[in-house]
Amino acid sequence: MRSLRSVILQRIIIVAVISFLLSAAFTYYYYRTILVGQMVHDDESKLGQTARQLQYMSDDISQFASSLIISDQLQSFFKTYNHSETFDKFALLQDTFNYLNDNKGLRKEVTSYALVTRSGEAFWSEARYDSYFADRMQEPWYRNYDNSGQSNGFTEPHQMFFNALTESKTISYIVKVRDIQKIGSEIGELILNLDYSNFETLLGFGGADFDGFLWMNGANHLLYEKKPKPNTLNTAGLEKAASAPNLEGFHAIKGGYMLIDRLEENGWKLVSFTSRHSMIDRAKVVIYLLGVFSLTSTILILLLMMPAIFRITGPIMKLYHAMNAASTGNLQTSVTIRSGDELEKLGQGFNRMIDQLRVHLEESIRYEKEKKEMELELLLSQLNPHFVYNTLNAVIYMAQKQGNEDIVRMVGSFIRILQDAVKMGGAQSMIPLQDDIAILRDYLAIQSYRYADMFTVVWEIEEAALTCLIPRNLIQPFVENAIFHGICPKDEQGVIRLSAAVREGRLTITIEDNGVGIEEEQLAAVWESSESRKSPGLRHIGLPNNKQRLEHLFGGQAELRIDSIAGSGTTITIELPVPVHDPVRKIT
Repeated sequence: MRSLRSVILQRIIIVAVISFLLSAAFTYYYYRTILVGQMVHDDESKLGQTARQLQYMSDDISQFASSLIISDQLQSFFKTYNHSETFDKFALLQDTFNYLNDNKGLRKEVTSYALVTRSGEAFWSEARYDSYFADRMQEPWYRNYDNSGQSNGFTEPHQMFFNALTESKTISYIVKVRDIQKIGSEIGELILNLDYSNFETLLGFGGADFDGFLWMNGANHLLYEKKPKPNTLNTAGLEKAASAPNLEGFHAIKGGYMLIDRLEENGWKLVSFTSRHSMIDRAKVVIYLLGVFSLTSTILILLLMMPAIFRITGPIMKLYHAMNAASTGNLQTSVTIRSGDELEKLGQGFNRMIDQLRVHLEESIRYEKEKKEMELELLLSQLNPHFVYNTLNAVIYMAQKQGNEDIVRMVGSFIRILQDAVKMGGAQSMIPLQDDIAILRDYLAIQSYRYADMFTVVWEIEEAALTCLIPRNLIQPFVENAIFHGICPKDEQGVIRLSAAVREGRLTITIEDNGVGIEEEQLAAVWESSESRKSPGLRHIGLPNNKQRLEHLFGGQAELRIDSIAGSGTTITIELPVPVHDPVRKIT
């Protein structure tokens, strides 16, 4: 048998090795899922911000151009130029370019304008009657736009000479000019030549954190590029990967991943590329920290746990011997550990457990003793009803001997009511209606002796209702209220009408009297169970209890209503679902 110390030491070494391996695995998983996901999320945010800024710039240029083409000056130029005399044409062109130059200061990106009439004549603000700009319009940047069929849009970047010595990279925005008085009538084109450096500055800043960055239009023509770093991916490869139709979002490609943000308004795409080398470089601090933490924690586990082995084994052996003593039935045992750590608390807990176990056993013995005493008392209490029945049977015997049949019938009815009351706490909480009526007849027989000629009972019980199950002793409290609080205060003979019928799967029971009724202001308090009981006109003895019984047994399927008119009587209506029942004998 190996010693406890060697077993613990072996387990600690295994735990340390597994902990180091798990830490390494977690570091790799953290990098592949969390860190890479976070880097992608950050790059998407940067790319989206650059796309929004580019969109804002394009929207501003588009709105600026739209405001120009609806102006009276440009509308007049395109409508009248081809029909004007030579001098008028010169003056009209001069005025139009003066108007455009006056507005050029509103957009810093605009370097020059060009006007193209419906007949195809092109006029450039920098050389109005020179064919230079018209010759430039034969180049792909204009032809690609013209073939696209767009009413407005940006072209690819192209070179333009503003004078004999100055060449500038330009991107043009072209918009079709339509007659605002004739919807759909095209009358010319306005071309805004924009300084490409404004776009280049924006995209250079937005793509600074990426290894590669492209700006492409809807036709996948390259408008701007930041070449990927060497040994990662060339521009052609990135451009080819981004040219697939309807491609957006994150995509893993050779050497890293690519992000594409598409501008819905004009179809532009911003494409960024991040290499695996950059990903590792951005995450290396976190990876190094996780690695150092994993290695350090593994070493600390070994250094800190090994000395603790010698402190653990001694108290554990004490607990071992004490538990063996307790398992043999010695509940007076205890253990003393003074290590000043959790083992000392464990020893104290063991002592408390033994004390609680001893107390629990004593309480169990006392509980069993009290249980036996209660069973004896219950057995004795069950004898009391038999004593009452025997006494009442003796009264019946004496009444029969003296020939007093009224006493015999009344006491017999009382015995049956008493027997039914004893059953109230039993399992038969639901009984057929005919059984409840049988008990009710006994109750009415007793009351007829007490209140002779004060009331009569009319029975209207349908045969189908007799076998329906109802809560035991449901009707009697309502009949009692009808006698005591309805008919007796009237001081003349009254009538109690009991009816029961089954309609559409529901049993309807009605108790109706022609007594004094209930005042309207007192009717709302009929379900109260305290002070309102003292009101002489209210008949609610037992009513709250019966209502609670119905809610408990049937929930919202049962209904109990009271309708009363002061001086005319009261009607109690009980509606219950017809439950499944066993056939029973019919009561006549």
